Amino acid sequence: MISVQNSCPNRLWRVSIFVLLAGALAVCQSNPSEHVFQVSRAELDKALAGLHVNSPGRLPILDGFANDVDEPWDRFARGYYECAVRVVAQGQNETLVHITAKISAWYTDANPAKSGYRELVSNGRVEADLLDRIEESLAPPGQTSAPSQTRPARESKPESPFSPNSASLPPNANATPNIDTPTFARGGLNSSSRSSPGVSHIAPPGSLEDMESLKRRREEADRQLGELNSDVQNLEEILRNQTHPTDIAVVRKSGTRVMAKPGASGPSLFSAESEDEFQVLDTGPDWVHVQISGASRGWIRQSDLIMPEGRSENSSNAGAAAAPAAETSFRVVREETNEFKGKWEPLSGKRVKIIWAGAASTATKPATGAVKRHFAKSIFITAYREISTRDPASAGVVIVFDSADGGQVAATVESLKQWQMGNLSDASFWLQCSVDPPDFFDP
Repeated sequence: MISVQNSCPNRLWRVSIFVLLAGALAVCQSNPSEHVFQVSRAELDKALAGLHVNSPGRLPILDGFANDVDEPWDRFARGYYECAVRVVAQGQNETLVHITAKISAWYTDANPAKSGYRELVSNGRVEADLLDRIEESLAPPGQTSAPSQTRPARESKPESPFSPNSASLPPNANATPNIDTPTFARGGLNSSSRSSPGVSHIAPPGSLEDMESLKRRREEADRQLGELNSDVQNLEEILRNQTHPTDIAVVRKSGTRVMAKPGASGPSLFSAESEDEFQVLDTGPDWVHVQISGASRGWIRQSDLIMPEGRSENSSNAGAAAAPAAETSFRVVREETNEFKGKWEPLSGKRVKIIWAGAASTATKPATGAVKRHFAKSIFITAYREISTRDPASAGVVIVFDSADGGQVAATVESLKQWQMGNLSDASFWLQCSVDPPDFFDP
């Protein structure tokens, strides 16, 4: 009796270990991400090259291809997959294929700052479908290979991302996939080869049903493109209607004295810094009356300020400076996009839009500084709109005045952007420009 009682626990222990090992073996054999094919490595490599397994694609839906997430599925859109394939030869006619799928989708959060692309965990469906495709491609012509018993059979729903009707990215026919290392294919979410959000790449149609599907997707893409164009036009209209302060003067250099009265011999209130801005209340021959803060007032020598548009050096010139828009002293002669050869550091050696301006045939007198600046302002506004919509690679705009008293004015795209958005006044914008010679815009 004693020997029997002592042997029973050992026997039960051995049986438990056997059951656990058998279960672990069954799990390993049913792993949907790898499969052993009874073909040579060369045959399998040829099949993989024909299938373009490394090409990324778009998922028809996310629910059914990714594991459950904490957020509702309707907050996810534009799901994409990328597969990495690793091939290991285990014998002369036995090759192991291991597939890892990466799934990502756009997540829309109630807080826009938290929205963005998120990586999801694949539930094995993408891997299993790709393994089935490989098995089908290895089957003899005219014979359809049944799903392997080591992998679960395909479900009827959801539709496989590898089916002819699925919206997937077109493979690169000239590229040979790298199947020696598990590296994800290039051309992911940030690839320039992918279309705009919501516009899918379509596999070549093979039936009338595919043609109808292609037609519907094309109509949807045209509709979305029309909406985007409408948004761009609305934004351009907002920029055109953007208002800028017209009565702000900017201090040229640090240490400029703000006086209590108009005169160098009067008491000094304080010293202003470079690019300090003051509202102009009145303009005299030599001194400008400015608002400091609240009810505080002061006087600054006009030569120490960059005056706003329409405010001249003295009151007698105010009318002449306010009317340059009616003159046509300059016209655009030619334009090109090229490398900036000047020495201005913000644009030196960078791609810029260069515009040459020549004297207009209707001009009857030399252009004043105000006229030149007004013309340059209109050119900068037009050039920025073209760059922001058609040529985002350009770093700035350069205007070359090809005349007897010519000069050159340059601005960076960032300064133009802040100016057009209303974050910079006219006077502050001109301070950030390169003006050669420096007195080119002076009255």
